[in-house]
This record gives sequence, C-alpha cells and structure tokens, in this order.
Amino acid sequence: MQIIVVNGPLPEKEQDACIRLITRRHPASAIDKLYMEVHEDHVDLRYTLHRRRELRKMGGYCISEPAAWNSAKQAERRDMIPNRLEEEDP
Repeated sequence: MQIIVVNGPLPEKEQDACIRLITRRHPASAIDKLYMEVHEDHVDLRYTLHRRRELRKMGGYCISEPAAWNSAKQAERRDMIPNRLEEEDP
C-alpha cells in the first residue's frame, strides 16, 4: 500500500489511526494507494484498490487479460467449445 499525504505533515500516530480505519473495510493487501488530505481540523481519506485482472487458462497455462491477447489467441477463445461437465448444475 502506498500512502500519500497531501497539504502538509501528518503525525505517524494519526496516519496509523487512518490506516486502521480503512483496513477495517478492506484488507491492506487490496489497497493500492491511500491518500490523506490534511485540512486544519480534519483529514480526508481517499483510496484506490488493486485492479482485479481476469486471468484465463488456455492450453494448460495461465495467460493475461483477454484484451491483451493477439488476434490468434482471441480467435481461439471465441471458438472454444465449453466442457459439458462445467455447464451442468450440481
């Protein structure tokens, strides 16, 4: 998690309190950046979460997001025939 303090210094004790407040909502590993904007009487908190990427497995290998694939791999995905066992409801 990257911590960015804007508009002046913020004591470490207050930073820790802000981090505890945010990590109640999301685990620290899910937070990409935490922005702490210091005002005279309060601190505004803003954060961004790590972007979840869609990973696919083709040919026994995990590969990146479909948008980053070349045209041959995208055609392979379009032409895939689903496994019948995966279609059935338990």
